[in-house]
Amino acid sequence: MASRITPSPSAPPAEHPTDRRQDILNAALACAAEGGVDTVTIDGVRARCGASVGSIYHHFGNRDGIVAALFFDIFHDQSRNVQAQLDAALGVEAGVQALVTGYLDWVVAQPERARFLFQARGAVAAGPRTPDLAEAARRRNQALVAWLEPHRQSGALRDLPCDLMPSLVMGPVQSYCRAWLSGNADQGGLPSPTAYRADLAEAAWRAVRA
Repeated sequence: MASRITPSPSAPPAEHPTDRRQDILNAALACAAEGGVDTVTIDGVRARCGASVGSIYHHFGNRDGIVAALFFDIFHDQSRNVQAQLDAALGVEAGVQALVTGYLDWVVAQPERARFLFQARGAVAAGPRTPDLAEAARRRNQALVAWLEPHRQSGALRDLPCDLMPSLVMGPVQSYCRAWLSGNADQGGLPSPTAYRADLAEAAWRAVRA
């Protein structure tokens, strides 16, 4: 008679390291949304996501590492989103306006993440990942310049240094979004950027069109 083998209980699935990393970043963003970047602490993050202190240090090294990692994740997500809007645009005018509306729509859809970018930039710039920040900003600006330059050469855009054009196009929308994010709509803060979406896009086009 064949012996009956009782199957051993299956082990719980191993935690995927990227899941734990994202849990920690989500907890850090929640801390920042509640009280600002300065409230992002190891203890605060651990309490929100249940990660061990060892796991947090394994993934990020320290508290500043969490802030920097979250900053760059958001920065690159924003850059990809805006670039996708630019790539989908047909024509130079539509492209310039897509830069503005793509950025604005991303901010309005994800205000906590956008606010974190503004709040954390100074801390990242003053930390050990300063070179990474400079390189990320350079690459994003370079991508815009690479798109603008052929249109400048063709005469569709003003004959201005292309290094200046991203500031002319993006400066006003970034300034307004930052002011909106820093205020409180319930206490007389600025209207949502969507109220001026078309105006900001048109202003950007007028600033650089030939």
